[in-house]
Amino acid sequence: MRLVCNSVIRSALRALALVAAATVAPVAVAVAQADQAAALPSLQSIDQAQRSQDYTAIQVRRFVTPATPGAPASVTSVRERLEVAANGSAKPTFALTFLGVEGEPAGSPLQLKWQQTYARHGAQFFAHGSFRVRDLQVASANYTTHDFGPVTRAGRTARRLVVFPTSVDKSIWLVEIDDATAVSLYAAEFDSHLNLLAEVEAVSFTDAVGTFTPQASTAAAVTDFVAGKSAMGDPVGLVEPILAATSEYSLDRVEVQNDPLNGSWKMTLTYTDGVDQFVVVQSPGTPDAFAALPGKANGGAVIGRFRDAAMSALVFWEGGVSFQVAGRGSLRRLDDLAKSVYLQALSSN
Repeated sequence: MRLVCNSVIRSALRALALVAAATVAPVAVAVAQADQAAALPSLQSIDQAQRSQDYTAIQVRRFVTPATPGAPASVTSVRERLEVAANGSAKPTFALTFLGVEGEPAGSPLQLKWQQTYARHGAQFFAHGSFRVRDLQVASANYTTHDFGPVTRAGRTARRLVVFPTSVDKSIWLVEIDDATAVSLYAAEFDSHLNLLAEVEAVSFTDAVGTFTPQASTAAAVTDFVAGKSAMGDPVGLVEPILAATSEYSLDRVEVQNDPLNGSWKMTLTYTDGVDQFVVVQSPGTPDAFAALPGKANGGAVIGRFRDAAMSALVFWEGGVSFQVAGRGSLRRLDDLAKSVYLQALSSN
């Protein structure tokens, strides 16, 4: 299924949204789904596949740039190879390799730009930019699944599934789950207005993996905030966020990273509702880029905000620490979370 032909997907999502809004489902459909439940993919079967299934896939990842007043929407299609070796956890060993930009000759400026992007951020595309069940118990409380029938993807039989959030300010996912392995062969992310944000499509798939070099990372995972702070030498000014504005999210991962060039530290706290994620990044000892702004110079609080359909990022400085709060664009509650973290930082200094 190509991006230009997603009207069927959008129609299915609109139909599902109407059903969800009315909270009414025809009895006949409910009975039929109950009879087929054993054969249908679920969050549980997807989670189990992430923990146990090795595979290799050639994929096309499509990045959507929203329309602006001066330019129409555009799509960049990047071909990549994904190699996954299951390790029993929800975070398998993997490697994501850039293969090329579709329609671009080798060595073109756009090709080189995306090659560099994958070299720097390729691990993040797999970890944060694809559909995954990150915590089964939490996901089951925050999402429902709805079957939309059989499909063929990458020459394999699969089921089309909509993963629908219980909160309206989160992405809706349409995925196609391989019948034999329960691995996702296709994933499209839509915002709450049913605008397509991104999609990943497998064009070939093998349920095995050869020897590969895992994706490199300079970040070290630790058990919790206290352990991360200790690994960084107990710098002052760090904050353990209080999640009142995003209470259905829980801490998924804490990573600390030391820059070998300048010796600076960074702590990244990743939170999840089972599927969606946001991060709070804290970097002590960084210069305040907002210090000269009139509001900050006069003692006021300044939070910088970037937002588009796909991403929200809020940045501020306090007590010699830079803070970044970032997640998907639909999660406007990140504004409240950033203000809360800012207040925590103010109270600790």
